[in-house]
Amino acid sequence: MKIHLEDGLPIVSVSLGYKGKIIILEDVLLDTGCSNTIFDTVEVEGVGLIIDRKNGSPRRMYGVGDESELCYEQNVKEFYD
Repeated sequence: MKIHLEDGLPIVSVSLGYKGKIIILEDVLLDTGCSNTIFDTVEVEGVGLIIDRKNGSPRRMYGVGDESELCYEQNVKEFYD
């Protein structure tokens, strides 16, 4: 994995595979202090990964300065790299 810095932040490209399809997500922030991985739902729809409202749940995520964003949490088991 190649890491480059933009404005002092570690940025990477991520290869994401799901159900036989693969996409490359560019300019992804590598957050070494986060316990979860967050992807934009529009970006991951390209491999067929969509929000599962039955088995997932909405969560409010907080960042620097206590700014929050509503996210949707779900476990994904059928991925590969």
